[in-house]
Amino acid sequence: MRKPDVIIAGGGIIGLMTGWMLARAGVGVTVIDAGAPAATLAAAGMLSPSFENALHGGGGALAAFSQESLRRWREIAPELMEVSGVDLDFDAGGILAVAFDDFEAAAFAADAGGGDYLDRAEALAFEPSLSSSVRAAWFAKNDGQVDPRRARKALERALIHDGGALIRGKRVAGVARYVGNVAGVILDNGERLSARHVVIAAGARVDGVANLPKGAVFPVKGEALAIARVAGAPKRVIRTGKAYLCPKADGRIVIGASEIKDDWSLNPDERRIGALHACAMAAVPALEDAPEIERWAGLRPATKDGAPVIGPAPEGPDGLFYALGHYRNGVLLAPATADAVAAFIQRGRLSPSIAAFSAARFT
Repeated sequence: MRKPDVIIAGGGIIGLMTGWMLARAGVGVTVIDAGAPAATLAAAGMLSPSFENALHGGGGALAAFSQESLRRWREIAPELMEVSGVDLDFDAGGILAVAFDDFEAAAFAADAGGGDYLDRAEALAFEPSLSSSVRAAWFAKNDGQVDPRRARKALERALIHDGGALIRGKRVAGVARYVGNVAGVILDNGERLSARHVVIAAGARVDGVANLPKGAVFPVKGEALAIARVAGAPKRVIRTGKAYLCPKADGRIVIGASEIKDDWSLNPDERRIGALHACAMAAVPALEDAPEIERWAGLRPATKDGAPVIGPAPEGPDGLFYALGHYRNGVLLAPATADAVAAFIQRGRLSPSIAAFSAARFT
């Protein structure tokens, strides 16, 4: 393996997407994957900037970045599938949010944002699987989903196909420096690997690795389950105020997700899983008796303001770049994040789209 120009700490979807973007451009890159349970494998894979922007007030740098990243997903998905030979289960058929009371219905009607308002009759005609208790719906026709497990597999293959390297089962414990510059990384076994650039994309547990203020990025536990796709299942992603249902091509329907702070365990809680299931059944009663296939928990990398940390380390060393803290939108934001990292490493150009995501905001 030749000496890399770039080492990426973290083998989740952010690290792998960034690695592939660099490798396909001819940059020598190595991705180091600790193999610990990651947010990517625990995610549902929704690509829903319209819904997220409406949920959080819309507008701003994160909204624009999200829309750009969805556009990039549409561009790169065919190439990624061709290079890797993996079907991503990429679905750009829209996401349907449903309301169960007059207050939610009025909110949908008042601000459809990037979607279409549907009254009760229109919603039930559009998605016959919905419960008759649904009062209205909001259809974000430009949103969609991808299978994050397939995406990770595809990116691993594409990275290697295009000349990158993947090291599994080792963790980056620190960044090596030389006279104010990055010199590479130090692994948890004491081994040193040299590189001119290091990208920290290590998810929720980066204290001691990234040169960030303590607690700038912290874990938020998320739990989900998958049930079998039976007769009467929805044709598209359904979101309620408390749960989502994501039909997958492999016959699963993923239901999620909880948000639990101060719990780093990876054991799903029976009570919270039951609550998610109940919320999903309230939307689609036909799934009540669908057998459960699996349940799981993961740790999302969150920040205090809900925005990711993307950009060069403001306090150095030169050559250290952050790409982390994407919280529950890591799958959605992976392409735009990778583009920004690649542009900086290849051309020294800092994209204006990531100015608001600098780590300097925490100092």
